Amino acid sequence: MKKRTLLLASALFFISMLSAQQHKIVYDLSSADTSDHSTVLRQFNNILKDAPTAELEVVCHGQAIYMFVKDKAILEEKMKELVKRGKISFKVCANSMRRYGVDKSQLIPLAEIVPVAMLELSSKQQQGWSYIKTGR
Repeated sequence: MKKRTLLLASALFFISMLSAQQHKIVYDLSSADTSDHSTVLRQFNNILKDAPTAELEVVCHGQAIYMFVKDKAILEEKMKELVKRGKISFKVCANSMRRYGVDKSQLIPLAEIVPVAMLELSSKQQQGWSYIKTGR
């Protein structure tokens, strides 16, 4: 009887662990197209509806960095709303900033600078995050 109880308890524990899976998703965005930026934010919103504990990150490089430049950041309010709802981070590539002549003082406060976008993406994948390439 004790063995059955222990077996049942173990099975229930493992089932609960599987159902409590923590989603961690990193998006790779290099497009300057604001419709691509909107799509990422819409996807974040949809994910948070069904998985409110998901960890989401977008890594912007190339011309996607303009998503975070103060005078061009047309989606800043939507980004702020998402951050209030979940564990979301917005990363901007320092190499791309140098390439396009963007200084950190030009970025909105939500932007976190990473030295190399590809290393950030690789690091997340090595930590078990799901990878999604978005935009063009």
